[in-house]
Amino acid sequence: MIIEKHVLGPIPLPGNENFDVAELEFYGINHFRPSYSTRVFLNDKKVSKAVCDTDRASYAGGFSIFGHATCAGDVGHCCVPSTQRRFDTRPSHPLTKAFKRIDITQALMRVIDEGSEELIVTVLASCEDEEFEGKNLLDLQGVQLVTHDYCTSASY
Repeated sequence: MIIEKHVLGPIPLPGNENFDVAELEFYGINHFRPSYSTRVFLNDKKVSKAVCDTDRASYAGGFSIFGHATCAGDVGHCCVPSTQRRFDTRPSHPLTKAFKRIDITQALMRVIDEGSEELIVTVLASCEDEEFEGKNLLDLQGVQLVTHDYCTSASY
């Protein structure tokens, strides 16, 4: 099994604690690789390939990617178009970069309660494909923290 560690950040934390939901958004994920799963931890310097239990207080969630490790098509088959026509209603190319969002509300509240002003995100990606050893499983353009403050009393 391949397990690789990626440390992302620091990400500045929101100035207030008045949010109802906090999410981490991973965008521009390249899935022209084998299928893999991730585990996401917040502000945990001790998390490693050997110590990555979901029981850790720093565990925030995870996501999986259904990968496409090889191309079986003709020349150009796996080339993703860089633009889409304005009124083109066809589905996007199967290798268009992926987007994942995970709810980290409880884990982020623990980080804020500890008094931290920034967020370090550690992502452990794992797959069973030994042939992919030495290559990056997790290849993404960026990650961002999004918080939502829902109004609890609304009048219409």
